[in-house]
Amino acid sequence: MKHYFAYGSNMWDEQMATRCPDSKKIGVARLVGYRWIITTRGYASVVESQNDEVEGVMFEILDSDEQALDHFEGVADGVYRKAELPLLRGGNQELALVYIDPITDEGSPLKEYVGRINAGLADANLSAAYVDHQVRKFIPPFR
Repeated sequence: MKHYFAYGSNMWDEQMATRCPDSKKIGVARLVGYRWIITTRGYASVVESQNDEVEGVMFEILDSDEQALDHFEGVADGVYRKAELPLLRGGNQELALVYIDPITDEGSPLKEYVGRINAGLADANLSAAYVDHQVRKFIPPFR
């Protein structure tokens, strides 16, 4: 088993159940030293930022789940790259797989992506302060 950190639409329980049916949701975790953005590609990513942190959901995944994530995240095409980064969860530090877009320029979300992010936020139970500070700059709330 490996840990995976979801910070975008994969926080949505329904999407993860479809993409990675063997995954197990563990709970909220934080990636320190990064901030959340939407890139010019229209999807979420994280960029290094010393005074920020990204909240998301940690999952336990099998190799088959990782292969599915690689496919959906476009790893073979260079859309996202994989990194193993330290996360904080419940006061403990744990390594987890994180998908990062090599593009670091900020952009606007694709229209279809806004709903998936909001569904993920509804399922993730992240802090309101984090969502307001990091995510709402790019993603409007459900209407």
